[in-house]
Amino acid sequence: MANNTVLIVDDEKRNIKLLKAYLMTGQYKILEALNGEEALKMMDDFHPDIVLLDVMMPGIDGFEVCKRLKQDDKTQRVPVIMVTALMEKEYRIKALEAGADDFLSKPVDRTEVLVRVKSLLRIKSYHDDLRESYKEIAVKNKRLEELDKMKEGLTHMVIHDLNNPFMAISGSLELLLMDRELFPESQAQALEQCIDYCKDIRRLIQGLLDIHKMEKGKLQPNRKLTDPVELIDEVIGQFLTNIEKKQIELCFPKPKNKISVEMDRELIKRVVANLLNNAIRHTPDTGRIEITVDSPLAEGNLRISVTDTGSGLDPEYHQKIFDKFEQINLKQNRVGSGTSGLGLAFCKLAIEAHRGEIWVESTKENQGCAFRFTIPDQLKMKP
Repeated sequence: MANNTVLIVDDEKRNIKLLKAYLMTGQYKILEALNGEEALKMMDDFHPDIVLLDVMMPGIDGFEVCKRLKQDDKTQRVPVIMVTALMEKEYRIKALEAGADDFLSKPVDRTEVLVRVKSLLRIKSYHDDLRESYKEIAVKNKRLEELDKMKEGLTHMVIHDLNNPFMAISGSLELLLMDRELFPESQAQALEQCIDYCKDIRRLIQGLLDIHKMEKGKLQPNRKLTDPVELIDEVIGQFLTNIEKKQIELCFPKPKNKISVEMDRELIKRVVANLLNNAIRHTPDTGRIEITVDSPLAEGNLRISVTDTGSGLDPEYHQKIFDKFEQINLKQNRVGSGTSGLGLAFCKLAIEAHRGEIWVESTKENQGCAFRFTIPDQLKMKP
């Protein structure tokens, strides 16, 4: 604690001289004040690191000086040691009420002075370091908040600027295709493929926007009673062409009883579409995909599963596969093969927004995956 500044306040010079002699061995810089008024002025002028303060002084006594120091934002963290011959309990309580950090009894012991001063200076140093760290963290947090606002604005701008041109391109291509007979079949098929690509890109853009909203808590599920079987039938209809093209056997055993569960129909429809699209991509020609609906489970939840006979997934990647933009480095990649890595991230956020769970089950490569998610029965859940 060398080079710290100690202010000694006492109306008797011999007491100051004694304390100064003790403290010189600790290589401290010493300041002296003979009364309370002088002590307060020196605090403003020199900013000492610790104060040894006599209690009984004419004018402003030690109690009042200590009280003022602790009420001032600039000096309240400076340790104050009250030096007094008053040993009565009431005086010590008064000193504590004034904000004193420690006591020294007269006559003062040299070793005790050095130990107490060193100890309080060490504590002050820790506090100062913590305050500086807090200030640095506050500055960094403010900068991060500013960057986050910039990122949010940039995200909306980029999504808007990307979405509009692709809407225009897609619309123009669809207009061209209305006169299909004017084009050779190969060109007409190329136009259809371009339209499909535009739709894929627009879905990607919409997925980015929805993920961004859900991460910010700005996209809340609009829950309504929905028949999940009807919903899944609609999704299957969207993919029949791709399923037939790959000669995939699609199995969807219907539950015996009609099911109705509170959910956001559009969000869950997109979740099922993402999972089915993922299964189709990774299921080889003539493979098999099964969709099952289980309700009610023991916990009162609805569970939907999409199981395929495509490439499997090592258990160590079962959580990572739901991370945004995750590209898993596998020979047979469940994320990277022609996808953005956003579909499963969207599914996770959408299901969690319903207070449900989503997971994948797969133990070995080339033995397929089962993606399952649950939705709690909102009618039975307490708010």
